[in-house]
Amino acid sequence: MRAALYASLLLCLAFVPKKDKHREQFIYDDENAFSTEERTRLDTLLRGHELRTTNEIVLITTETYRGWEDLALFAASCGDSLKVGKPRKDNGVVIVFSKQLREVYIAAGLGTEQVMAPARSQKYIDSLMIPLFKENMFFDGIWAGTNAVVNHLELPENRMD
Repeated sequence: MRAALYASLLLCLAFVPKKDKHREQFIYDDENAFSTEERTRLDTLLRGHELRTTNEIVLITTETYRGWEDLALFAASCGDSLKVGKPRKDNGVVIVFSKQLREVYIAAGLGTEQVMAPARSQKYIDSLMIPLFKENMFFDGIWAGTNAVVNHLELPENRMD
């Protein structure tokens, strides 16, 4: 009897939906563009956003395209290889910044793109990030653009629950 109860319990647990895991790393500062404090500040913003929405936003800095043709393809490749976004939701965003190449790109996953079209991402880059980059305020530009993405995705009408 006890063995049957135990087997039933294990069988039930096998069919309990598993909660999506939380991302462990949000910042990949390969270019060392930011101080420890700046990375911590960005990590806190992105980690909090994931907890509130399940969306995953990852920031990557790089000095090169690493064999890709441009930053857009590099961003897409990174999003795929890092598995940014939750399974079945495709709710990821990759922000790639290169101080060396003087470029920035925001790539949204297919699910996220429904509420954050490429034109919106480009608007954030052109109006919030690039003006600050031109003043050599790289962290401030990334912070402004990343905050804009977070705020947009957290609007009630843009929630992808």
